[in-house]
Amino acid sequence: MKQGGKIRIIGGLWKRTPLPVLDSEGLRPTGDRQRETIFNWLNHLFGGEFSDKRSLDMFAGTGALSFEMASRGAENAVLLEKNRAAAKLIEQSKEKLNADNIHVFCDDSLKNSKAEEFGPYDIIFIDPPFALNLQEKAIQKAVPLLNFSGLIYVESPTEISDDFLDSFGLTAVKRSKGGASHLLLAQKTENKK
Repeated sequence: MKQGGKIRIIGGLWKRTPLPVLDSEGLRPTGDRQRETIFNWLNHLFGGEFSDKRSLDMFAGTGALSFEMASRGAENAVLLEKNRAAAKLIEQSKEKLNADNIHVFCDDSLKNSKAEEFGPYDIIFIDPPFALNLQEKAIQKAVPLLNFSGLIYVESPTEISDDFLDSFGLTAVKRSKGGASHLLLAQKTENKK
């Protein structure tokens, strides 16, 4: 298992704690600036209160997004990572931090997974390897796992259209662009799917 450096948790209880990054093709950790942007959005939408929030990271990679949630006191953060070596690194970080609110599964998020047992979720993170182009498939899988006003955060190489979101009962709340990534925060619209 070859490590490809480290990134740091940017906020909360474990601020500045390093997380190892597996040197693996397609693994592209969400950068500090993007994480700062998304967590500023979430902090505003959650009114600064994370303790009753549940999150799911469908393509965990380094686990950075879930560690950010757990560091801010989330009720639980569920991580799915298909790459066994990456899942093992996440598990090691979880143990090092005694993070009881983190649950790691070496699992394929696009198939039936353990994630369903921990929902419904307030926020689902979708950031698959860009070359696989799985964002829209993942959104379809994620929508039924959300609570009535849940949020989906997506990183993608191209912008996801409002028409596509609307077809799954989602509305874009925030959009941004950081480097090669389009960032989207969408919310489940009441009375739809």
